[in-house]
Formats: sequence, structure tokens, C-alpha cells
Amino acid sequence: MRRITRRVFLKAATGIGATLAVGKYTDLRKFNLSAPCDSAEAAPTVPQRLVTVVSDVDAHSQCKMRALVKGEKVVKIQGDPEDPESKGELTLRGKHMNEILYAPDRLKHPMKRVGAKGEGKWERISWDEALTIIANRLKGIKHKNGAEAIHFLHGHYHSGDILGSYLPRLANLIGTPNVSNPSHVCHLPRVFLQFNYDLGAVVPPDVAHTNCMILWGGNPEATNKPQEIAIREARERGVKLVVIDPRVTSYAEESDIHAQLRPGTDGALALGMLNVIVKEGLYDREFVEKWTVGFEKLEKHVEDYPPEKVQDITWVPAEKIREIARMYATTKPACISPRNALDQHTNASCAIRAIDILMAITGNLDVKGGNAILIPIVMGLEDLKLYEKLPPEAAEKKIGADKSLYSRISKTWPSAHTPSVWDAIIHGKPYPVKAMFVMAANPVLTCANSKVVEEALRKLEFLVVTDLFMTPTAELADIVLPACTFLEQTRFVTYDTHADHGWNVHSRIALSPKVVEPLWESWPDWKIICELGRKMGYGECFPWKTEEETIDNVLGPLDITCEDLRAHPEGIIIPVPPFLYNKFRGFFGKIMRGILKVAIFRNYPEMYKKYEAKGFMTPSKKVEIYSERLEKLGYDPLPVHREPAESPVSRPDLAKEYPLILIAGSKLEAYTHSMMRNIPGLRKHAPENLVEIHPDTASRLEINDGNVVRVESPRGRIKCAAHITDRIDPRVVHLYHGFEQSNCNVLTDHRASDPITGSTGLKSLLCKVERI
Repeated sequence: MRRITRRVFLKAATGIGATLAVGKYTDLRKFNLSAPCDSAEAAPTVPQRLVTVVSDVDAHSQCKMRALVKGEKVVKIQGDPEDPESKGELTLRGKHMNEILYAPDRLKHPMKRVGAKGEGKWERISWDEALTIIANRLKGIKHKNGAEAIHFLHGHYHSGDILGSYLPRLANLIGTPNVSNPSHVCHLPRVFLQFNYDLGAVVPPDVAHTNCMILWGGNPEATNKPQEIAIREARERGVKLVVIDPRVTSYAEESDIHAQLRPGTDGALALGMLNVIVKEGLYDREFVEKWTVGFEKLEKHVEDYPPEKVQDITWVPAEKIREIARMYATTKPACISPRNALDQHTNASCAIRAIDILMAITGNLDVKGGNAILIPIVMGLEDLKLYEKLPPEAAEKKIGADKSLYSRISKTWPSAHTPSVWDAIIHGKPYPVKAMFVMAANPVLTCANSKVVEEALRKLEFLVVTDLFMTPTAELADIVLPACTFLEQTRFVTYDTHADHGWNVHSRIALSPKVVEPLWESWPDWKIICELGRKMGYGECFPWKTEEETIDNVLGPLDITCEDLRAHPEGIIIPVPPFLYNKFRGFFGKIMRGILKVAIFRNYPEMYKKYEAKGFMTPSKKVEIYSERLEKLGYDPLPVHREPAESPVSRPDLAKEYPLILIAGSKLEAYTHSMMRNIPGLRKHAPENLVEIHPDTASRLEINDGNVVRVESPRGRIKCAAHITDRIDPRVVHLYHGFEQSNCNVLTDHRASDPITGSTGLKSLLCKVERI
């Protein structure tokens, strides 16, 4: 990094006035919210307004949408053509948001169970009574069993990323280290390894400027509208596309190369590509010599992965492995989009680390059109978690710390190991968990090994569930609380927290204002947490009375307020790396950030090769190909392919009875995880789960298209209709996730997991299929 000498200071000072005149952020105002809507004209006597919001119904797509409100009712939802992410398009889910908002079966008021668990007998109660019951029960369990006997679990947010801050805050005040979410199978493995060990940063693909893209283990067409648009535009300008996926997706059909690999062998394929690139000298020698650690050891290591050997492991022909490696290494610039499927294998860490190394040695890190270094805005926010309130002896009791490196060391995100929690509840080891507070999650359907999950939830002494609808998980609760949708609350959103986000607009933060008041007696998540905190005696730590106050508090270090965001509906671009706002605070901090903007970060966030200023954010200041830190902790310092815990190779004994490989957990465009299957307009698009099976396999098993079949694994069995398709290998079958009927997680395993990331093997299991 350039030293800030007197000469640099004086040179920068000549431009500082202009920098400060710009203000504390970059103004990108583009929107005209008073523009007319294409909807039918409202009656003159009914007030009408158009509100621009950011969708939270689309997983993490965060498409902007415009809500037309007549009186106090949302009458139409449409895309926002000014949005640089979605460009006016909406997902199928987004188009039906009005139907979700006004669904007649939404939870309307707090309820307590008056019958047996799962019996469906409820009594309506007030919020005060509900919170009093919850506070008293949690206090009692803490007194009798210790704070660690209380577990907090959250899933897909109803309110942005607020659960990741406020829920741990409450947990730390109570004294429990046990807060978790499904991130061990959704983005966390990629973020954890990229940021903490390999690169010191999160590196999404710069698709807008690339000439070659590898789409590895995902289908944005079903999951992320802005990314679907970005890929579509890239293809229109002639970008080469490589798809690595066990299924023939629409992207695979149109790709230049499709590698249809055996599920769970992504790491071996990446190592085979590294073998070709290293052996043929296709790597970026200058970058490798200056900016990496351990290349010589990698060079020797990948000799064990020649394409012919990798072909036997992955089912991908050796020549195709060479073709992909050469295309990626020689087409400049090139990027990789590592997707969610990589997180869902018991050997996830090998694949992710090998892919990170591919990006590095080819010189595609933080170059225009490669994988750009992204510095998350969260690094500039106020940390609300209050980890200092958690006693050290309590922190050491975190469930799953013995199963996953991430659970053992992480303090930045809820990190108890969710699969290990179920065993603690059932078996009382390492200690009993007696109570659980669930927000925006439906673990009975979405967590591995549903039978074990349900058994655990039934065994709890006390269960609270907060959600929009009555779910199979909520049916087992003692108290059920009604939550708001994102249209019923004000929240802020960022576009860069996850491993594969921030494609189109870097370092942007925006406000999603409340469109209508909360319906019935529903509350936003932040309010539920704060009011419960007050009931439990932590009022001084939950002083906020309004959504705007909570936002102002979180954004404090950025010197941005809710009103600032409201004045800039297009969003605000953070003009320097966000961590500088926490490092340099106050008046003089503002001056220092201005100096750094002029001296070093003039083009930020549209700035490449940021590592040239001060190196990578790793101990060595370089890409750590060979990780001495992992080695000291007892893990492989270089990625090593190991078979999935349950595969024809690792368990040939089991494969005799369960000869097919099962891919479970894929997403459908109509739904977000297990949500929205009660919405008629969405359900008609995918009314039931289907097991995809190859024609040759179906013929051998005497199965016709549409036949009801039994799919069975060592954990259990389900019934569903067969869909015969040549989009899948004859040795593999596939199921979608989130269906209450034909729930694929009855078949999945929660016990085996990746020792570094805690990932379970949702997409590489063994099963059999039989006609009924």
C-alpha cells in the first residue's frame, strides 16, 4: 500500500475539497417515483401512490419492484426498469407478491398451543401475553439447565439481514452460544474459505466484462433474476459459457461445453483442471510469483490428478477436462461463478478451495472481467451482536464446534452447527438443549434428515416459531408468532454480502420503505426480538422504538441515515472500502477517508487490482494456495479429493441395495425454499415434487412417466411421481426440495459433514427407486 507521506497528503489535499463536496456518498439518483404506472387509472377520490421497494421474496435476488397503492391497499406489483440489477424484470415469485401479502391463511395473531404437539389446537393470545410466556419459560430453562440449553435458529429473512445481528445480540445477552441457520449448506462454505483462508475477500464474477464464464453447480434462471439477466446479456455479446452440472439445465443446453460430472466430484474436476493448467504452463507466472504462497507445492500436488484419473472419478472425459481448462486459462478475462450446489457435499471444502486456486493462478482475480474482490458493506456497519457479553466459558460450549472448523472459530455470523443441534436435543450430548426459538425457518422440511428434526422438535420442552404462515415446524410449537412481509416494514439492503452476489452494482446500499402498515397483528422480526429482549430484562440493550432508529444505529459508522437512503431511492454507493468507516471514525476519520479516496481508491468501487495497494487481506498478504493455517489446525493445506460420505465408491456395500445417486435440494422458480406452496398462483406452476429419472433407468425398472414410485434411502422413503427425462445421467436421480408431501429431506443425512465447513451431503447420496 502507498504510504501516506506529507507529499501524498498535500497532493491529495488539493482534491479533498471536491471529494468532501461530493458528500459522504456517491449520488446516483436516477429514479422518478412520480412517473405514471401502467396500471388501470384509480378513481379520483382514492389516493394513489407508487412505492419502490427491494424484493425479499426472491431468495437473495433483491430485485427492485414498484408497488402501486390505492388507499391503504397494494393493488399491483411491477418491475422497476430503472433498477440496474433486475432492469424491470421480476421473478415468478415477485410477480405474485400481492397474493402472498394478502393470503387469507397468513398468521394473524399470536397463538399458544392448547392440544398435543401437532394436533392443531390453538388459542389466540395477545402479544404481551405471548412475550411474557416466552420470557418466563426461557428464564426458567436458563436457571435450571444453563443458558446454553436455549437455541436460536433463523432461516430466510423476512426483513433483510437483520436476523444475523439482532438475534445473536439477544442470544449473547442471555448467555447462549447456540445460534444457527442453514448457511452451512447455503453460501457460507464459499464465503468462509474465500474470506478467511484463501483470498481474504469474497470474489463474485465480473460477468458484465468477461469473455468466458464457468457456471459451476447452479441454475440462476430458477434462483436469481439479476444474474439470469447478466448471463443472458453476456451470451448475446458472445461470451463463452462452460457449465459444470450433473443435470442438463437450460444453461447446459446452450453452453459451449457442458461437463456432466458425477455428483460430489467437483473438487476432483477442479484439481484435474489445475493439473492441465500447471503442466501446460497456462498459468499467470507474474501473478503467481508475486502474489501467491505455495505454488511449488501445488505443482507437485496436482500431479496426482491427471485428466485420465479424474475422468474415472468424475465421469467427465479426459479431453473435455483439458478443453475446459485450456478455454478458461487462455480466454482473457475469464470468471467462475461457484454456486450453491458446491456447499451441499461432505467434501465441499476441497471443491471450493480448488476453484479459488483456479481463479488465482490464471490471473483472473480482481481484474476486469475476472472474479472481482468485493469488500462487503457489512464491514462498515455497526456490529450489534455484543459478543463481549457472552462469557468465554459459554462460548466454548457452542454446539458443533467439534464437528466443523467454522463453528469452532467464527464470531462473525451465527455458527452453531445446525445438524448437531438435533442430536443434542435427542441424546443430550454434549449437553441437553431444552428450548428453541425459530424465526423465518421451517427445519422440518428444509433441514437434512427430517425424521430426526421432527423427533428433536417434539422432544423440546419449549418451542417458539415466528413465521408468515402455519408451517409443519410451527405446528409443533408451543407459541406461534405472526411475522410481517417486507412490504409491511422499512429495511435497508446491501448487494454484496454473499459469495456470488453484487454482479451488477458493487458497494451499494438502499432503502426498502414500508408500503403498507403491518396486516392484522403481525410484527416485523426486529420488533419481535427487541420486545422480547425488553421482557427478559435487557431493555437498555434494545432502546430502539422504530424501524428507522434501528437502521440509523446500524448505519452509524457509514455516516448514513435512514432519511439519507430515503432521499436516494436508487441507492447509495459507498465510495471507499467499507472497513475504513469503522477504522476511521468521526470528523477526522471523514478527512482521512477522503484522503484515501483521492490517493488510493479514486476509482472505487469500480476499481480492479485492489491488492496492489496493500496486498490481500491474508496473513501473508498473498493468495494462500498452501494454507499453513489449515495445516496447523489439522486439515489439508492443499485441496484433496475425498469421496462423498455416501457414494458408490465410499460405500460399495450400501450401493448394492441403493444403486442410484440422489441429488436432492434443487430449487424451483416458483418458490423460495419451502415457502409459498400455499399460494395458488405459484402452486399451479409446480404442484408436486417429481423424481427425475433417465429413460434407460426407468425402462429397466419398468417405470412410465407419471407413475407413482417409491424413493428410498437408508434414512427413509417417500412417494412421488416419476418424470422421465434424458437431462440426467442413468446412474443418477433428482428431487426438488421444500415440498411437505414427497419431502426429499426424509432421505438426506445430517450426521456426515465436511470437517471444515460443516456442509452435509444433500446432493450426493445413495437411494433406490421402485414402482409402486
